[in-house]
Formats: sequence, structure tokens, C-alpha cells
Amino acid sequence: MLPERISIDKRLSYWKASEEPLSADIGVLEGDQYTWIFDVGNGPEAAGCIRSIPGPKRAVLSHFHQDHIGNWREVETLYQGAHTFRYTGMGEIVRGSLTLEDGVPIRLFEIPSSHAKGCIGMEVDKKYAFLGDATYCTAKNTQGRLAYNANLLADELKVLRALKARYFLLSHNDPFARPREDVLAELEEIYARRDPRSPYIFVD
Repeated sequence: MLPERISIDKRLSYWKASEEPLSADIGVLEGDQYTWIFDVGNGPEAAGCIRSIPGPKRAVLSHFHQDHIGNWREVETLYQGAHTFRYTGMGEIVRGSLTLEDGVPIRLFEIPSSHAKGCIGMEVDKKYAFLGDATYCTAKNTQGRLAYNANLLADELKVLRALKARYFLLSHNDPFARPREDVLAELEEIYARRDPRSPYIFVD
């Protein structure tokens, strides 16, 4: 039996992330022509979720980590950043931003991120923005300390502030959809802690 698919609004829904195997949230946008999948998850259960969607499908891959792209072969058409393309070898590379229309306006855009190279987001109808793991930090140095790159975080904040979306959809997060103001406030607070003598902002 497949896990529950959770509705966000009349066109948007998602399957929750899982721990075993590690698999990201799978976002679903029902367009007029295609079903758009934001991150395809990892493992057989996530693959079953994707197969359960009828009709033509297009996927947007937020970044190259296995829990987000493991099932990329389940979808015929892919959109991704250049770094993720190195792993899939197929589909379209998103550079800067790409505006599409499928019953609602869809905008794909690059996000500077400390978490992974080449992150891509998807803004839907100027209401929701799928961000994957882009707002998260990374483990730095041999001690595995958690940190943001200060310059990347500054650039990311510029991109996020420019979005029209009222809700940011964050993978591995409960709740999945969060008010943009809350997410921006958290990132602004982290950025305010930066030390001009260090390129990193440690958060552990």
C-alpha cells in the first residue's frame, strides 16, 4: 500500500519524506498537460508513488543528493541544475530562471545554497515555492560542524526575498509548507551572526 498523498491546494500535493531508505518529500503539481514532480525521492516505495500518477510526467530535481534524485529514471522529462545533470545525463539544464505555463505559471530558478551545488527551486502560481534542501546548512571540516557559507547565504537571501510565493515548501521539514516570513526571519537571524573574519557561520 502506498503512503498517503497529502493535499496542499486543488493542484498541489506531496508525499512525505521517509527515513528508511532516506527519501525526500515528493511534490506534485497537477498541470493541464502534465503532472510536475518536484524531487523524485529514493527507493521502491517512492518509485511506486511516482508510478501511481497517470499520464505524462515531468520532474524538477532540486539537487543531486540521492534522496532527491534516486528515482529519476521513473520520469521521461527532467529539469535540473548543471551539477545534477552530471548524475542523470539527460533532460534540460536550468540556468538562471525558466518560466513555463501549464494551467498555472511555473518558474524554475537557481538558488545559491550552502547545502549543495546547483540547487533549483520551483515557484508555482506566485503562491508556493518548492525549495528542496536549499535553505539548509552543510557539514564542514573533519569534525562535521554544521555551517553556512556566509557569501552563499547572502546571495540566497536575495533570491528568496525576490520570490512572490507566500509559502516556502521545505523538504524533510514538518510542516512541509511554511510562511515565507518565518523562513526568511530564521535565515536573516543566522546571517546576522556572521563573523567578518570567517567565511563560515557555524550553527552547531
